[in-house]
Amino acid sequence: MKAGIVSRVDIPSALSLTRRIIDYLGERGVDVSVETDTALALELEDNDTNLSDLEGDFMVTVGGDGTILRTAMEMKAPETPILGVNMGRRGFLSEVTVPEAEWALDKVLEGDYFLEESMKLSSRCLQLDESFPDALNEVLIASPLPSKMVLLGLRVDGEHIIDVQADGILVSTPAGSTAYNMSAGGAVLAPGIDGFSITAVCPYSYFRSIVVPPDSIITLELLKPRAEVIAIIDGRSLHPLQPFNTIECYASEHVTRFIRFRSFYSRIQKRILTIQSK
Repeated sequence: MKAGIVSRVDIPSALSLTRRIIDYLGERGVDVSVETDTALALELEDNDTNLSDLEGDFMVTVGGDGTILRTAMEMKAPETPILGVNMGRRGFLSEVTVPEAEWALDKVLEGDYFLEESMKLSSRCLQLDESFPDALNEVLIASPLPSKMVLLGLRVDGEHIIDVQADGILVSTPAGSTAYNMSAGGAVLAPGIDGFSITAVCPYSYFRSIVVPPDSIITLELLKPRAEVIAIIDGRSLHPLQPFNTIECYASEHVTRFIRFRSFYSRIQKRILTIQSK
């Protein structure tokens, strides 16, 4: 069996745990490949693989949701199952905590887990002939300037729905519905409910949010002639847009697979309780 390892490198405790995981898997005969930045931080120059080349029967991420989003966006085989060990603040996409790391690895090696498949979202700008990286969470169309609103024409399957003036528009996957979309007031979609949530961020209109089927083609047209607007994919990949550009969003041919031991509802309960305690 082969495993890939990706860790946050700016937290010493994350690197300490990552070294522990590498040793633990090695003792059990697992061939471990370590992502480049992680390997350099751990001084493992002989075990250094670019994330875009990293392969394995499963991936272990040590960090928060940001580490998982980076791994899902950049790893070589998008469908490789991910086991997330949470070192972040909320870590909703992660499955286990630090004390559970070895327990979880044993479960994986024994095959005692289930896989949760998450849809991904493809998007492109028609005028720029540019396809953006697939999103696990969301595509956000917004101004790069604080307090500047955008004006967007929203169409679904070619039918005009409404022109929305807002701080931004989110198109979210079911996984992403628990992230920025949830904070913006959009509906949370449980696993097994395929579809996309379209949510306005602080809208100056009556439109708030709508959920559309998974085979929908969602079109967002920039309507202001001089507005600065960007497309942001999973909070990581930024793409400047031009006035009157049109962005299409649609289901990707790829999915992300998560290694799970617990139900979605236990995770969403934890997420809500965490937010309430802030």
